[in-house]
Amino acid sequence: MANNADEKRVRILETAKRRFAHYGMAKTTMAEIAKDLSFSKALLYYYFPDKNSLYAAVLEHVIEECQGLIENSISNMINVLDGVNSVLDISMNFKKKYFYLLEYTIIMRKELPTELDKLIIDSFESQRKTVEQVFQKGVDSGELKPIDVEDTARIFVFGTLGMRMSVLKDFKNDFIPDKCEFDEILAMQKKLAEIFVAGLRA
Repeated sequence: MANNADEKRVRILETAKRRFAHYGMAKTTMAEIAKDLSFSKALLYYYFPDKNSLYAAVLEHVIEECQGLIENSISNMINVLDGVNSVLDISMNFKKKYFYLLEYTIIMRKELPTELDKLIIDSFESQRKTVEQVFQKGVDSGELKPIDVEDTARIFVFGTLGMRMSVLKDFKNDFIPDKCEFDEILAMQKKLAEIFVAGLRA
């Protein structure tokens, strides 16, 4: 019974993820998700009491999926720059794929429940810790000079976030880029990574 319940929950998350990613939270209803699943609304509400709780679960699901791909990628990294670029590539691919899910959350942070705000903070910390792992591998292998990997990773990740502001054409929207601007941001992030890593090499 537990396995069946877990399977239903995963089906709900995957279906809701597609809806939220395509239409955004505001234009998606619980009734539409239930219809996509061929579930009754009562069954959907049994697993998730409201749209906010479902949205939070979907967001967490997407963040975990992204983090899993990143961790798998850096386990096979060739060098530090390769590892950092993998983090940037995978993160940006998810931002583009789930634009209406991830970017909406940032825009609406002040109006969303506390658990969603915490997910955004946790997501930043996950990326910082991943970059920290990459830098630690570089220090351990002798590719990088001895550094405070935690602090250095935090500075790097904050630096990449700043790339958003440099390409925005409209500053009225809480620094949320258009989909077409993501490739330009990624190119700048990779250039920053190249310069940053070169300065850290032993």
